[in-house]
Amino acid sequence: MKINKSLFLTIFFSISLIKAQTAEVPKIKYSIAYFGETVTHLGLNLGFEYYPYQSNTHQIILASNIGGYKHIRNNTSIFIREQWGQRIHFKNGLFIDQFLGLGYLHQFTHGGSNYIVQPNGAVIKSPNTGQPKFMPSIAVGTGYSFQNKTHSSTSIFIRPELFWKAPFNGYYLTHFALNAGIIFQIGKKNEK
Repeated sequence: MKINKSLFLTIFFSISLIKAQTAEVPKIKYSIAYFGETVTHLGLNLGFEYYPYQSNTHQIILASNIGGYKHIRNNTSIFIREQWGQRIHFKNGLFIDQFLGLGYLHQFTHGGSNYIVQPNGAVIKSPNTGQPKFMPSIAVGTGYSFQNKTHSSTSIFIRPELFWKAPFNGYYLTHFALNAGIIFQIGKKNEK
């Protein structure tokens, strides 16, 4: 019940902040970011953001991204995910944002050979084709938009996040990651 109320309040808050759209703000931007699983396991995240509703102070965001990271001597993982979020801009150029995401992660294990157990109990060697995982995520971040100072549509951001991998030994394995990079526009501004 508490989650339903929180979700309702979040959506209501999002809609209530939306003002008339302006043509000066692009409807599509791209992002490239460092994606550090547990901060230090190197990765990359490439993204696309679409703003179905926006004003000078608020954006509702539909985002798609693809990325991956390498945990040395453990695994290499790649993912693709969809996110819903919102961003609130302040007059000084700072902004805060939040995202909820659902994705697919494929994990390739490092180390020795892989084996599978046959229905009859026999253990045989198998190729490392990886393991499919479900990847829900939540993120809260902050950043700075250079639009007011330089009339550039480029922004920088830092966005800590939690994501889960499932199944993992019968449950969801929680991971912390740091997403930090730039958001930019390609080409001229998009009209409404």
